[in-house]
Amino acid sequence: MKFSAAFVAISALVAGVAADYATVSADINTISSDVSKLNSALQSTSGTSYSDAIAIDKLARQLVSDENKATSDVKATGTFTAAHGKAILNTLSSTYTNVAATSKRLIALEPKFKSIGVASVAHYDISLIANATKTLGATLVSKAPSSLKSSASALSSKYNAALASALAAYKNDN
Repeated sequence: MKFSAAFVAISALVAGVAADYATVSADINTISSDVSKLNSALQSTSGTSYSDAIAIDKLARQLVSDENKATSDVKATGTFTAAHGKAILNTLSSTYTNVAATSKRLIALEPKFKSIGVASVAHYDISLIANATKTLGATLVSKAPSSLKSSASALSSKYNAALASALAAYKNDN
């Protein structure tokens, strides 16, 4: 009887960890989708449309919200298994391409955003994204298995550097 009670307790614990990873994985996929949508909106705008600027602001705020949710969910998990860590790292490595393109496009759009009076909003949004990304990255690195910490940290640094470049382009627009 004691064995079966212990087995049930261990099974429940393992199921809880797996469910937490499933939640984090879904969060990471949502963030990847958010970044893709934001990049598409930035690539397709001329930078001179208020309606485009409002749509971009909405996408940026959604990304921040989803990053903050992911950070909370990651904090609620234990250390990832190597397989789970690799899966997250692979998704975020692929997502980085859109992050880099988004940052470059934001830099290119700064003069146009400034001309229509929305550069300060862009500055604020980039700042929110940069802070949420930095926090999420640090949290993910803290949960990475030791075999992946170096790779996770390097990828987090790449994200932070790309966003810092975009933020620097708007330094006089706050």
